[in-house]
Amino acid sequence: MAALVGAGIVGGVALGAPARGGAAVTLYYDAQVFTAEPARPYAEAVAVRGDRILAVGDLAAVERAAGPGARKVDLKGKFLMPGMIDAHAHPIAGGLTLIQANFPNTRDSIPELTRFVAEHVRAKDSRLGDVLVINGIDIGYWAHAAQIDAALSGGAYADQPIVLNGSDGHTAWANAAARGRAGITAPYLRGLTQGQRQCYGFDTASLEPNGFMVDACKVKLDESLPAPSAEEMLRAGEAAVHYMNGLGITGWLDAAVSGVVGGAVPARVDDPGFLPVYEALAKRGGLSAHVVAYPVVKPDLGSAQIDVVQALQARYRGIPNLVIPGLKVFADGVVETPSQTAALTQPYLDTGRSGELLFTPAKMNALVSEAARRGLNVHIHAIGDRAVKASLDAFEAARKANPRSDLPFSLTHAQFVDPEDIPRFARLRVIAALQLLWAVADPSTNEQVKPYVAPSIYRWMYPARSMLDAGAVIAGASDWPVSTANPFEAIYQAETRAGPQGVLDASQRMPREAMLYAYTRNAAMVLGELPRIGSIAPGKRADLALIDRDLLTVPAEEMKGAAVLFTVWAGKIVYGHEP
Repeated sequence: MAALVGAGIVGGVALGAPARGGAAVTLYYDAQVFTAEPARPYAEAVAVRGDRILAVGDLAAVERAAGPGARKVDLKGKFLMPGMIDAHAHPIAGGLTLIQANFPNTRDSIPELTRFVAEHVRAKDSRLGDVLVINGIDIGYWAHAAQIDAALSGGAYADQPIVLNGSDGHTAWANAAARGRAGITAPYLRGLTQGQRQCYGFDTASLEPNGFMVDACKVKLDESLPAPSAEEMLRAGEAAVHYMNGLGITGWLDAAVSGVVGGAVPARVDDPGFLPVYEALAKRGGLSAHVVAYPVVKPDLGSAQIDVVQALQARYRGIPNLVIPGLKVFADGVVETPSQTAALTQPYLDTGRSGELLFTPAKMNALVSEAARRGLNVHIHAIGDRAVKASLDAFEAARKANPRSDLPFSLTHAQFVDPEDIPRFARLRVIAALQLLWAVADPSTNEQVKPYVAPSIYRWMYPARSMLDAGAVIAGASDWPVSTANPFEAIYQAETRAGPQGVLDASQRMPREAMLYAYTRNAAMVLGELPRIGSIAPGKRADLALIDRDLLTVPAEEMKGAAVLFTVWAGKIVYGHEP
């Protein structure tokens, strides 16, 4: 770390300025402080008054600013940084997985999956009504959907509805009892066009479904399931906040707060999704995070979708720590086999299909431009290189239509990017919210993607360093519960891109410090909250995370094992305790 002594106080606070006001002052010292302020990124002490940062810099200067009555806390050389921010997650959905059963196995073992299901059938837990719901199924299992169906649809399970949710958030499997209730049968599939049935798994001769479904085809199943109770949803929300705070996370973008993942069912005023959960948490004083919530809209429905978002804004205005600054769009689905719903510029090698955009480009351009005109931000899910290109086209149209707008547009995932589009992120001021935990050489990339995607596309998988070098702002994101929200594991992966099957393009490894900015300052930019959060600077909210090791200097292997000692949100410890 750079030398700390003499750094001064960030933000122009006068040296020796006494603490004023009635709030007590806490002085944190003997720390390795990362401020996420580029002009002065390192310090050795921080003073907090109430819910605000009073001063940050070298110890002598901060002591003068804090005054003689400050409470002093020795951090014993640990690493202090801003509270981290997740620029794309689904925390309430993640909270549900915390209070339901999760299958941890990734070995594609049908016997182990069957034993796990049998245990929970006997325990009569993890239920929606009488439906057994198991989460976190590794998507490699879907290649064996017919075998899963043979194991879990007959015999002891003939009358027990079972739903398995994929770890990607886009896929699911239902046994015969569950899909029968939903009306997903061979006669139903026969009534669909070939295009409409592509997102179901089925026997090609009989059209008998095998239980697998992805994106739009999952909606029919989801609508047939009993809804969790308000008490269960509140429990899920509490679990989510505790989990995120435990990782040092004090803010996030909820990327589908209402509407359906995939966009098949858009947000509606009469169906506010998870917004009532956040409202209930806030009323109880349990929302210890800054939440920026994005309803999912369907661009081809036009500006009426913007009206829905503005109606939800009005309905939930004034709730502490919750804002609805804009709308979320799904440009495509996911790339892994057998889903293959991501939109690519070249066909999948096994099917000859290219995946579909989930909007008409002209209507998407008009929607983003009109949203920006009304002051609403836009956050887009784009996996395939064609989806990224079309999304950037929409942002470009909006920038041209609203040249004075400074909205922080963001595009998330960017699993594949055409190299000609990489410079467009910086030029169009589009922030890339990336899940670099996924940039790993393992079966998820080498077996479920690589054999089916043109080599010229696969070559540009998660091109984070190329984007960074081209001037793009990279923000850290998890997509939890698709994968862990642990920032330290993601930073390790971004830096190494290593996995059990080698390294996924070493040229795209990210610098450590760039990733610390990604999870602080840059993620705050995505939320539109940088003036208040995302760095340690006088006047900003006192959101801090104390880590057990120096994140700037430890070897990469030690990064992923980092632990949070305490999380401070608005000046109060919400996780852990002082050393």
